Amino acid sequence: MDAAHQAVVFYRRLPHPVARVWPYLSRPALLRRWLAAADRLDPAEGGGVVLRWLNTDPEGRTVVATGTVTAYDPPTVLQLDLDPHGRVRFELADDGAGCSVAFSAALPAPIERPALLLAGWHLHLDYLAQALDGAGVDWPAWDLVRDWQPLHDAYAARG
Repeated sequence: MDAAHQAVVFYRRLPHPVARVWPYLSRPALLRRWLAAADRLDPAEGGGVVLRWLNTDPEGRTVVATGTVTAYDPPTVLQLDLDPHGRVRFELADDGAGCSVAFSAALPAPIERPALLLAGWHLHLDYLAQALDGAGVDWPAWDLVRDWQPLHDAYAARG
């Protein structure tokens, strides 16, 4: 990252090995269970990406992110350069009884509305953990106020 960009970063520990988690990052049918519909995901560096979010943003719009796979090192690194989400990177590492996930989303500085960005990625990483435990998101029943708003408000209160 350079001085012209800022990133939000999350670290999570999952009670699943890298070999179980990786397909949830790289297979369209499994991405849909926690993140978005992968209308296109070419599994190679330089490949194309089209992700269609199945929930809506705070303005009620469906977000479609398009871009390129900029790092692909199975089963540990997936990096996507996405418009409008910036450079999104997942790094997995086995830690014995499970794995750690380092996630970052880098955008041009300054990040406008950081609470919106933090709440969204926080929630999707929660959904990843739930999907790995067998409970995918019921997208038709997804509710912005119930599911996203409390996280947004907590991040906004931190300033």
